[in-house]
Amino acid sequence: MATSPAEAANATVNMMPEEKSTRHRRAVLLLALYVAALLGPLALASAGGVVPAGQFIKQIALGLGLAGLMIIATSFILAARYYWVTDPFGLDAVMLFHRRMAIVGFCAILLHFALLSYLNLGLLTRLWLPWHLQLGRIAILLLTAQIIVSIYRSQLRVDFEKWRLTHRLVGLAVLVVAFTHGLLSSGFFAPWPLRLAVFMVIAAAFWSLVWSHIIQPRRLKSYRYVVESVDKIIAGVWQIKLKPGAGGQSLRYRPGQFAFFHFHRSGPDAPGEEHAWTIASSPSEPDGLMLAIKELGDFTRTIGITKPGDEVTVHGPFGRFSHRLHKGNDELVFIAGGIGITPFRSMIRWLVDRAENRRVLLLYANKSAGEIPFFEELARYSNDSGGRVRVVHVLSRAEGQWQGEKGRIDIALIKKYCKDDLQGKTFWICGPSAFTAGMIQMLREAGVAEAKIHNEAFCLLHAPVQADGRGRRLKAITAAICCALLLMVLLFALIRTDFLAPHGDANHNFRHGPQRHHLRVGPR
Repeated sequence: MATSPAEAANATVNMMPEEKSTRHRRAVLLLALYVAALLGPLALASAGGVVPAGQFIKQIALGLGLAGLMIIATSFILAARYYWVTDPFGLDAVMLFHRRMAIVGFCAILLHFALLSYLNLGLLTRLWLPWHLQLGRIAILLLTAQIIVSIYRSQLRVDFEKWRLTHRLVGLAVLVVAFTHGLLSSGFFAPWPLRLAVFMVIAAAFWSLVWSHIIQPRRLKSYRYVVESVDKIIAGVWQIKLKPGAGGQSLRYRPGQFAFFHFHRSGPDAPGEEHAWTIASSPSEPDGLMLAIKELGDFTRTIGITKPGDEVTVHGPFGRFSHRLHKGNDELVFIAGGIGITPFRSMIRWLVDRAENRRVLLLYANKSAGEIPFFEELARYSNDSGGRVRVVHVLSRAEGQWQGEKGRIDIALIKKYCKDDLQGKTFWICGPSAFTAGMIQMLREAGVAEAKIHNEAFCLLHAPVQADGRGRRLKAITAAICCALLLMVLLFALIRTDFLAPHGDANHNFRHGPQRHHLRVGPR
């Protein structure tokens, strides 16, 4: 028997706005665990025996190498899409943090190699080295190639699916090779508490790979959907309706959130790939999920050959771009560009079905009237809302008898429909990156607080963090972790040498400069 929108909405009663204090506590706990994973091994390594102060630079190099290894290991955890990790921050923030910390780890390992090469020029000048040192070279070369390809993947025209697979395999190789190199090349790895801590972090990295590639795909089989229909909404935009497969579970999500969809399409010319798309349907709709996909890339240009009956694996939900995740009774001002309408279609449908007492203004930018997805639906939702939802279309290339707004959305137009009052309103933006950046800048210059601006990105891989303050906080957190890491490396070197010894001859040992050493064949 069909479920009414009201009944479906009541079934999601648990989807109340999340308590900010609870989310904050979870975020602080996760950050504390991350910092402990980076700094803990350095603290344990400091408990080893004291060496002459002349080895201060070497100890700095060893500390940087250990820090870089821990950053590489924890990157697997950040990239595993654990819901308990992504939910407090948002997946976009976690992935951006993952990329930034990967660069930090890469720089730490390069400095590790540079300082050791300064002490032992043979690391640079000799072609063949003892194998435990050669492993270090191999790790650096692999990591350098991985970073370069990741940053310039688009320019190098590397297929995304191939890149993602090789990225993880190369990352695993770097982790194994670097750990083996560190274990055999330096005696400061000897204390068993240090080895145990490092093993635990690396074991968590391996578990994250097993989870994301073996366990999670099997779990997601229970969230297999079946393509119900494939329809072209307008030129270049397809509407895909999905229904739960036989015996499958339905995804529980909040309006405006996104998920990863892996199309298992039939036919030799129908490639199957995983992509992140906003769920355009609302949880209040009882008939499965609906996607609106624009032809933008190699895979999406083939979306039209998807057939009813094809299976789709759904992994989600993710994202914090939902009015249900942000408390308040402000008027909602939605600003959309093109296919950026999808999260707003979901939220507006929820608001209408639930008859929520929230006023909504949608400013929707497109080129022409023939390029407006959901034109009739949006008009119907506006009529059914009893005046709570107002839709304003803005066309940059208006033709014929168009009587609506023309040109582009600017601050004057926003103020016009907000009645020159931008206070008491929360602004939500989704569209192409240049469109989104322009809207954010205009609103900030107009005095709108960053906490009142939320934005969603088209591409998760290169997604800017939302403008609601999380981007600023993420930069501050990254900088604080880097400073703490550098201070810990310095402290580790000071403790390991006899600089801090009360009667140590530190000045005598150090004033002659660093001691250069010949390469040794065996472990040191």
